[in-house]
Amino acid sequence: MSNKVFNILIAGIGGQGGLTLSRILAEAAVKTGFSVKTGETLGMAQRYGSVVSFVRIGGNTYSPIFGSGEADVLLGLELTESVRNMRYLRHRGLIIVADEYRPPSMASITGRAPSRSVLLAELARYNAVVVPARKIAVEAGNPRALNMVLLGVLNAATNILPHHVVEDTIRSIIRGEAGEKSVRAYYEGHKWFKNHR
Repeated sequence: MSNKVFNILIAGIGGQGGLTLSRILAEAAVKTGFSVKTGETLGMAQRYGSVVSFVRIGGNTYSPIFGSGEADVLLGLELTESVRNMRYLRHRGLIIVADEYRPPSMASITGRAPSRSVLLAELARYNAVVVPARKIAVEAGNPRALNMVLLGVLNAATNILPHHVVEDTIRSIIRGEAGEKSVRAYYEGHKWFKNHR
């Protein structure tokens, strides 16, 4: 990756494993030999509010946060939050997003939230990779491993980290049977991308 800083923005809602994804990504990058900075904006994360994580890999950077137009990759765990955070994506940046629709809870009161089809149409304008991540995670044996499916897709698209390092890092952070199923979800995400691109 030379001396370039590779910026990844992870966008989702509380309870989707965005922070776990950020931690695994950062620790795997450190084990690979990269300098890494991370930061989060949590908001109402414990009430299904927006959660955004910033991961900066490589180069010499002092700030864990980057600004609009600087993300090389937007990794979205949910459609609404992905579209809401597209301002961070650089020109020709990569969008990888789970086909997961959870409109904000206020939408049930106000009746105002973009529909799934409107969000997908917006993402299509940017040639986003929309992943059936929940379905893949369920087939891997852990419906909560949607985040690991996206990690597999990210690594298939970028080749940024060695498989064995990612696998070891997942097992060190998610212990036991859940860890094994998460590793499986990671590989299934990787395979899905290779078969669909």
